[in-house]
Amino acid sequence: MSTIAALRCRDGVVVAGDRLVVRDGRVESRNRRHVLDVASDVGAAAVGRDVTRFADRLTGELRTYRFEREAVSLEALERVASDVVRDTGVEALVAARDADGRAALRAVSADGSTLSDSPMAFGSGTPFVLGALEAVDAASTSLPAAETFVREAFDSAAERDPGTGSEVDVWTLADGSEDATDGAGSDADSSDL
Repeated sequence: MSTIAALRCRDGVVVAGDRLVVRDGRVESRNRRHVLDVASDVGAAAVGRDVTRFADRLTGELRTYRFEREAVSLEALERVASDVVRDTGVEALVAARDADGRAALRAVSADGSTLSDSPMAFGSGTPFVLGALEAVDAASTSLPAAETFVREAFDSAAERDPGTGSEVDVWTLADGSEDATDGAGSDADSSDL
C-alpha cells in the first residue's frame, strides 16, 4: 500500500503521496499518482482499492457542484469526499479553503468519517510519516519549508517501509485567494491516475 500525508502550516497546506503500489507483497506500479489536483483551489490524495475511480467520481461530483453553486466550500468537499470514499474503498485527504479563505484539510476514512487534525496520513508508511511530521512546529513553518519537511518525511518512510516509494508528488494550497501549486518534480493531475 502507498502512503499519503497532509500538513497544515503557518500559511497553507501541503498534501503529498508516493507513487508506489504494492499488493500481496508484489510491486504493481512505481508510477501511480495518488495526489489529485482537482481544481485550482481543491486538492486531494487517496490510497486504497480504487484510487482511479475515486479521482473520477470526486472530480465529476465537484464539477457538477461548481456548475450548480459556483465555488466549492470546505464543508461541501468534505461531504462529497465522504460519500465517494464509502463507494470506492479508499481513504483520502482533501484540501480547500474554509469560509475565511484559510487553507484547510480533512482526513476521510474508508467508512466516510472525517477528522481535521494535522498532520494526517493514511497508508503503510503512516507511523513513519506522522512521526516525522509531528516533530515539526507547523504553526510557525512557511509553506515552502513545510513542503520540504513533508518530502523529507516521505524519504524517511521509504527507507523503513517497503510499501512507501521514494517518488513523491506534492500539492500545496496557500491561504487567501491564490491558486494551488504542484510541488517541484510533480505533475499531480487526476488524468494521470
